[in-house]
Amino acid sequence: MQTVQQGDRVQVHYVIRSQDGSVASSHGQRPLELTVGVEHPRLPGLGLALVGLTTGACATLRVPPEKAYGMADPARVHRLARSRFPESSVLTVGKFVRISDRKGRRRLVRVLEAGSKAVVVDSNHRWAGQALELQVELISIQTPDAPSDLTKPIALA
Repeated sequence: MQTVQQGDRVQVHYVIRSQDGSVASSHGQRPLELTVGVEHPRLPGLGLALVGLTTGACATLRVPPEKAYGMADPARVHRLARSRFPESSVLTVGKFVRISDRKGRRRLVRVLEAGSKAVVVDSNHRWAGQALELQVELISIQTPDAPSDLTKPIALA
C-alpha cells in the first residue's frame, strides 16, 4: 500500500478547531490539494504530519500558536477616532468590524472598547495566540500515472 512521502501531492479534507472547540475552518466538500512538506496558508503547522499515512487515514494534530497564526502582538491594538467608523454603525465590544486602513485597504478588527470619541480595536488575526487542532483525512496521493478520485464520500473524525 502506498504511503505519503515528503514532496508528494495529496488531496485532503480537513477541519480546523480553535482553542474553544469551535470550527475555525473546514474543507469537506471538495478535497484540498497540497504538497507534503510545503507549508499551506490554510493549514498552518501541517508540515510533514502526513508522511507515512495511507489513503483513507486520518491524522489529528495540535498546532501551537507560534506555528499557527502567531502570538497576539500588543502593538496591533489601536485607539482610533470614532469618526473612522460609520455614524450608523453599532460598535459592540468583542464583535468584528471592517474598517479601511490609511492605505485604503479593508481590514477586519475586533472592538475592545467603544466610546463616543474613540474606539479601541485589535487588528491581530482572530486566532492569534491560540493553539489550533487540525483534523485531516487523506483522500488521495497523486502520482503521474493515477488520476485523482474526487468522488469518495466525506468521512471526518
